Amino acid sequence: PADGAGPGEIDISVADRIDLDLRLSAAQATAGAIQLADVAAAAQVKNGLAVFDISDASAFGGNIQSSLRFDRKPGGTQVEIRLLASDIDGGAFGTAAGMTRLVPIGTGTISVILKGPGRTWDSIFENADGSVSAKFGQGALSRFNLPVFLKHNEQGGFFALDDVSDGTLPIDGAELKASISNGVAKIDKAEANSAKYKIWLSGIASYAGRGLALSGGIIQADQPATQTNNQGPNQSSFFVGGTWSTPFVSPISRGVSGE
Repeated sequence: PADGAGPGEIDISVADRIDLDLRLSAAQATAGAIQLADVAAAAQVKNGLAVFDISDASAFGGNIQSSLRFDRKPGGTQVEIRLLASDIDGGAFGTAAGMTRLVPIGTGTISVILKGPGRTWDSIFENADGSVSAKFGQGALSRFNLPVFLKHNEQGGFFALDDVSDGTLPIDGAELKASISNGVAKIDKAEANSAKYKIWLSGIASYAGRGLALSGGIIQADQPATQTNNQGPNQSSFFVGGTWSTPFVSPISRGVSGE
């Protein structure tokens, strides 16, 4: 649970006491607050290994496949998490995941692979290695007023991202690729394209402390993005710091009018 009300420590000692091979299907099911349909799932427990799979399910207007694996080893419990959400409604997924600002509104696909040691959910995510990728088609970025953002960036001085949240930006598509090492995500590619502008981000985001250190830019749609060289006559460059919940933006250079 996003509010932290659920159990913090994961106890899989049951894996040493029973053998289980359970296969099931259901027309309707729930996972927390998430509604699932046409579910095919399995649970296998044996010799210190516990595996829980949803091999197929309908959710968020698309298809979900997920796997959760706990492997008790002498050095500690190893955990592997996999999620593939295909052709889903990004708005519904973002609301369920508590990431309405990060997930575009529109149809898209999300893939998550995480591996790491741990006995609590926080310790798993703080030490995980893996990858995250997402691709969305036509839709929108919610809580983002681009003209006001460009105006703030043009004026100089840092500002809170919440100060430019009173709007929605229609986009033609968006793509994200990130690699994760020891709980820190390195954003290799993050781009959104609208009719007039291209927006890009790169940098790191950590799970521990929820810190951000991102650079980004906004350029006119008919010009190439310059992630390796944040200069150019028609690019507004900026730095994003703070935390996931309270990000702040500091202008680096100005070049795109907010008009």
